[in-house]
This record gives sequence, C-alpha cells and structure tokens, in this order.
Amino acid sequence: MFPRFWQLAGLAATAAVALSVDESDFAPEDIITRDVCILGGGATGTYAAIQLKDQDRSVVLVERNGQLGGHSETFYIGDSYINYGVEGVFNDHTSRKFFNRLGVQSKPLFPDTLIDKYANFQTGEEVESPSGLLTTVAAALLYRAAIGPYTTLERGVYYLPDPVPEELLEPFSTFVEKHALQGALRLIFMFVQNVGNILDAPTIYIIQNFGIPHVNALLEGYITPTNGMVELYQSAAGVLGEDVLLHTTAVETNRSDSGVSLVVENHADGSKKLIHAKNLLVTFPPLVQSLTGFDLDTTETGLFEKWHWMTYYVAVVNNTGAPDKVTVANSHPANGPGALPHTPFEWQFEYMGVPGYLTSKIIANSNFTDQDAKDLVLSDVQRLRDAGTFSNDTAEDPSIVAFGSHSPETLIVTTDDIRNGFYRKLYNLQGRRSTFYTGLTFCTDYSSLLWAYTDTVIESMFGTSS
Repeated sequence: MFPRFWQLAGLAATAAVALSVDESDFAPEDIITRDVCILGGGATGTYAAIQLKDQDRSVVLVERNGQLGGHSETFYIGDSYINYGVEGVFNDHTSRKFFNRLGVQSKPLFPDTLIDKYANFQTGEEVESPSGLLTTVAAALLYRAAIGPYTTLERGVYYLPDPVPEELLEPFSTFVEKHALQGALRLIFMFVQNVGNILDAPTIYIIQNFGIPHVNALLEGYITPTNGMVELYQSAAGVLGEDVLLHTTAVETNRSDSGVSLVVENHADGSKKLIHAKNLLVTFPPLVQSLTGFDLDTTETGLFEKWHWMTYYVAVVNNTGAPDKVTVANSHPANGPGALPHTPFEWQFEYMGVPGYLTSKIIANSNFTDQDAKDLVLSDVQRLRDAGTFSNDTAEDPSIVAFGSHSPETLIVTTDDIRNGFYRKLYNLQGRRSTFYTGLTFCTDYSSLLWAYTDTVIESMFGTSS
C-alpha cells in the first residue's frame, strides 16, 4: 500500500472531455470491455497484466511495438545470444516468483569477462585505470553506508520526507567529497551512467538509480532467463494471448471517476478499437508529448511538462578489431575524480560472451537522435582502431548489427520542483479519474523494483492490502 502521506486529498477530480467518436462507429468485435486497460507492454506493463489476470481481473494490454518486454532485447547468433538491453534481474522473491509463474528457467548472471581496459574514446588511446579505485565489495559497502540514512528510498520509490533533506538536492560531486567516495565512483557509474554527467546531477537521482536495494543485489546476485531476456516476455505473451494489442497506441481518452474510455489505433493497418475499462494503468513515461489525444487537465499537464530526460541507446557491434574477451571502458583522465566521460558518451564496449561482438550503451541529452548515436558508436570504434587500442587490420568495416532506443530515460525535475513537493503531487495522481501509474517515472528503472512497486499500485487500485 502507499504510505498515508501520499494519499492526501489535495487534487480534486475534474470533468473528463467526451470522445469525438460514438460507440455506434465501431463494429461489436472492435469494442473491448475490461477491468483494466494497460498502456505500455514493457517489463512493468507485462508484469501488471499477468498479475491482474492471475487475480481474475480482465485486462487488455496496449503496446506500440511489435513485441512485449520494452528494454529487454536479445540478439541471437546461431546457438548463442546477447542480451544487449536488460541483462538480468535481482535474485529476489519477486523475480523468482515471476519467472516461475511464466515457466521460465533462470541461471545466475555473471560478467563474461573481468579483464578491463580503459581508453579515452575521444582520442582512441588506451589510458591507465583511474587511480585510487576500491574493490567492488569495499566500494559497495562504503557507498551503502553513505546512503544508509535515506530509508524512505529503500524501495526505489521517490518517497521523500518534507522538507526534503538538502543533501539529496546537492550535486553528487558534493556528496562524493563529503563521504570520500572517490574510490567508489567507477562502481557507482556502472549503475548510474544513464544519468549522464553524474557529478553534476542532484544526489537524489544517483541514489534512485543505485540505492540500497541495488547494492544489496550487487552483493547477493542476479538471475537471467536461460535462453535470453526476451524469453520471459515471449512466455508472457503466450499467457496473455488476444488480450495484447501490438503495434497499437491510444489516440484519444475520456477519463472519469466512474471509468475510462479509449480509442486505440493500430499503426500497421490504421484500424481502431474502442476500449471501456474500470481503470487505466499507464506504464510508459507520461510526458506531455507522449499523451497526444489524452484528456489531460491542468494539474496533470503542470506536472508532466516539468520533466527533462536523457536519451539512451543500446547496440551490438561486430568487426571492431577489439581483443577477445575484453571490455573497454570509456575514461577521460582530465575529468576529475573517476575520470568519467561527459555527455554525449558511449559508456563502454562490453564483451558479452560471443566472440567478435561487443555491446554498447550511449547516453546523451534529449536532442540526441538515433542516427547521432549510431554515428558516435562507429566513430568511437574508428578512433580506437586508428590509435591501436583495437586492431586496424581487420578485413571488414565495423557494423552495428542490433540497435535499440530506451529513450526517454532518467526523467528529472529541478531541485526547486523537488523542494516544492513535485513527487508528493505526482503520487497523488494515483487513482484520479480512474487512472493509475507505474514505470520508471514513479520508481527506479530496474525490473525487480518496478515489479514490486507495481504490486502496490494494483493493491491500491482495488482497495486490497498486502
């Protein structure tokens, strides 16, 4: 259940705007009536659909892409595969229960290589490892002690006290200096590179992306499906069957305290369906530009327009000339503690167990395009080859063989907005006009914690308790 202080009555419901279409415009087979309509079939939306179905609630899941799973992407090469999006989940009760429900076998997730090189991707030259680095365990324990006092953040949700502690709003560089975390920076960066220039970011967003539950998981382990992350969502799709509408988005909504109606459109053939539901569950980031056709009121718009975000891209590259079984991390010695790259940057070229292939993750500001990201990957490879860090005598040019966008990622608001109760107001939207929310804007972007938070949203939706 949500803590009591998130259930304030300060936001009154407002009248919904009627749909521009009439029910008579739709054939009977194109009218869908359900207990819950879920928008977004990523990890969170898919999990919610399975949980609701298991509770004997009728659902329809609307997903814009051609498959479920969102950021879970797997590239298959013969009998091998590479998880180039989400690699695994926490080895906790929630994750194991979901895997078991879907009949998906898991295995422990370990790095495919512990051999790291550091290189300055702007020059391509190999550099020394950053000085003063602690071992993984020492760094994790030191960092955990520093963030330990913020117990309201232990579930990865923005449950902030009022007033918000100023330490959480200070740049992370100040927090690092105060708690002598310089030797832990490369470990922290491994989990929060999606934030971008982490030393400039408010500390709250670092803790949300690498907090106590994440440190615990690092020390306790992860699991991954035996046959690739997409296996989990392929199994879920089989369970949900015709309750999933792929290649489809909502183009118009009418929401009230008594239920919701939506018109959804299939991108492939232009066909439309009318959905009536008791409740709506939005699982994708509710940016104003992502909600075209929604009957937003001024309260919703006033919150949803405040976010700034990062772009985040993932790729699989071959013909790089990289040494076998080596991960090469991007390091800029002139950039202060940790030698961290500045946006836009490629985090590292990571060996994932399949010879000849490396994965990449690219982080940039919101105006960075898919093509910009692809250009950055290939230009970084070329610089590494020209400098001799990668071999430059391969017969073929480097190639991006798989690519995906996880944008928008790491949605943040200003520290003034946080001080003024942004997150309290955001969580108070839960249930207004029969609309509920989950996903990375309401909880840290890690599947296991998103699933656990989604359980609390479902409990709140139907007035049940855990």
